[in-house]
Amino acid sequence: MSEKQYVIVTNGRVLTLGSEPKVIENGAVCIDRKTGKIAFVDECEKVKSACPDAEVIDADGKLVMPGFICAHTHFYSMFSRGKALAGPPAKTFIQVLQRLWWELDKALSLEDVYLSAVSCVIQAIKCGTTTLIDHHASPNAVAGSLDEIAKATLGAGVRACLCYEVTDRNSEEEANAGISENIRFMQRCAKEPSPLLAATFGLHASFTVNEKIMETISARLRREVPPETVGVHIHVSESSFDQDDAEYKCGMTPVQRLEKHGLLGHRSICVHCVAISESDEDILKETDTIVVHNPSSNMNNAVGFAKVQRMMEKGVLVGLGTDGMSQDMISEFKQGYVGHKLAQKDPQAMSWQLGEMLFKSNAMIAERFFGFPIGHLTPGAAGDVIILDYYPPTPITPGNWPWHFMFGITPADVNTTIVAGKVLMKDHILNLPKPQFDEKAVFERARERSKDVWAKF
Repeated sequence: MSEKQYVIVTNGRVLTLGSEPKVIENGAVCIDRKTGKIAFVDECEKVKSACPDAEVIDADGKLVMPGFICAHTHFYSMFSRGKALAGPPAKTFIQVLQRLWWELDKALSLEDVYLSAVSCVIQAIKCGTTTLIDHHASPNAVAGSLDEIAKATLGAGVRACLCYEVTDRNSEEEANAGISENIRFMQRCAKEPSPLLAATFGLHASFTVNEKIMETISARLRREVPPETVGVHIHVSESSFDQDDAEYKCGMTPVQRLEKHGLLGHRSICVHCVAISESDEDILKETDTIVVHNPSSNMNNAVGFAKVQRMMEKGVLVGLGTDGMSQDMISEFKQGYVGHKLAQKDPQAMSWQLGEMLFKSNAMIAERFFGFPIGHLTPGAAGDVIILDYYPPTPITPGNWPWHFMFGITPADVNTTIVAGKVLMKDHILNLPKPQFDEKAVFERARERSKDVWAKF
């Protein structure tokens, strides 16, 4: 039996989000699978009568809302899970990089890259995260690595924006290979457009990219990819080391370096920005550059928090990511919500702003890369919908829904995940192609591969 063109999520408590969030009691969302976009959002009977011949998914009074968006993650981090490191524990952020992440990325093969991506995509679907912006590294498996990740994301049916993390920390040859991988994949996405796949240009950080490489990146981007796609995805001043290094070597900050090389702008993401100056913040605002905050990672690495509230007040677009700690945006929201209050010793600190990052800013960021509305339930927006096993014990309104997320909703509540009208999980059961997305088999193979990956540390 052929799949019906329309699917309706009916009988739900619909939280639309968007510029004017609404809560529609006994609401319904109709998705046109042909376009992958939302066709109707309204009360149940109105939607059903507008589209009578449709597959119906009964939400049974549960909460219905847009899928979550993760504005910065690292799929490749999956193989770090459970790995004990030899030698004394890392005491600084740079030691964490040297002893863990720069050993892990060098140990990955192309198969490991694919397995990491599949594992993370499965976790994302279970957590209701339907759009992910990934930042990849595998120095000994550069060429084709983004294709392996895309095979995983497209195969599962989630949206993803991908890039390769350019660095010269191992060699200039590796840096040039990373540049070519980014350019090749950006050209692929331009020639073979997909509503589920986008590309940007990745760099690791200012302190691992020399001036010659920066100049090469700037020149090749402007020469080899469409101008409307130019932008970079880079860690910026995650600790004061990055700031101090750039000022010592170049006489300017990492943000100023990026501006000098024409690498800031509408489609550029500066991740973390913990140690940047106020003048750097002004540059980010003037260039319309995106900042992504990753509170759980910042706490884990003990680097502190960026002045995200101040940046938002200046008009900088600040989104929320996980930095590869997980693909779970509900938990990330919760950790940021309480983390900022503790850090500032202020129970009112960053209450509303964390919700704005996750639900408003991340939607705006995704739209910059995919070119159409994502992250809200309105006609014409992406048909990415999740159902949560959450029956609010108190009223849920357009004004109080962030606090239902903080104090009531958990990742385990994600019941059903739909992307572009395709049901990826229903009633907590994955609905993905087999055998490549057979969860048990994938994780069994990953455990086998981890022996080799860990042996290379």
